[in-house]
Amino acid sequence: MKFFCCFAILLACVAVLPANAAPTAQEKLVFDQLNQERQKSGLPPLQWNDQVAEAARKHSRELAKNGKLSHQFPGEAAVPERIGTTGARFTLSAENVARTEYIQDVHPALMNSPGHRANMLNPKYNAVGIGVVERDGRFYVTQDFVFIIQAYTEERFAAAFVETFNDARKTHGMRRINIQSDSLLHDLACSTQGDANVIAAEVPNAHSVVVFTASEPHQLPEQLLGRVANPDFRRMEFGVCYRPDQEHGYANFWVTAAFMN
Repeated sequence: MKFFCCFAILLACVAVLPANAAPTAQEKLVFDQLNQERQKSGLPPLQWNDQVAEAARKHSRELAKNGKLSHQFPGEAAVPERIGTTGARFTLSAENVARTEYIQDVHPALMNSPGHRANMLNPKYNAVGIGVVERDGRFYVTQDFVFIIQAYTEERFAAAFVETFNDARKTHGMRRINIQSDSLLHDLACSTQGDANVIAAEVPNAHSVVVFTASEPHQLPEQLLGRVANPDFRRMEFGVCYRPDQEHGYANFWVTAAFMN
């Protein structure tokens, strides 16, 4: 993930906005200018996300308190973790920060910086949260960019995964197999570090075991595709555990799947 600071334009805030507050006039200005720029470049607009804005505002208050630009102050979490703690479900993130005496200067200054411009015009992001805080005649601005995905519970993720697997079997001209969730495999999914051999030792009746991470249940990982087309498998037991983290993303699930003949 790439994070950039803008020092070409240089707040502390007394009022704290509620987490789900609508954009302020200053935040809306920066947001509208950002999407106008994307439109000119033929890119889809970014959606405003209240949870991501919560993280951006919190960081802008840190910028104002410290009176300087940084993506992480002592004792503060890194960008993905700050956004993740709001409950936002995302797989990619990046951040721009700036300070200025005039809010109208923020957008052109960021656009004139290659790193910031790259974040603003990156087609991989679909949402943004912006925090603007004012202190002593200066505006401190944070733009947090993310790729937001659908939020799944473990149950909904599991149901979608089962449907996707059997649909893939049908595509290969094969019949559906019996698939059941298993409490042991769920517990193993919640504790695994990705070692299928460790999982296999706990499920001695399994012919084959697959362990993987995913944020989208409708996309089967490569290591599962060979099992999809295997005619010998008659049954699959599996467990799904929601485990977001900085390494795998804040929409991440671990899945353990055991195949039986």
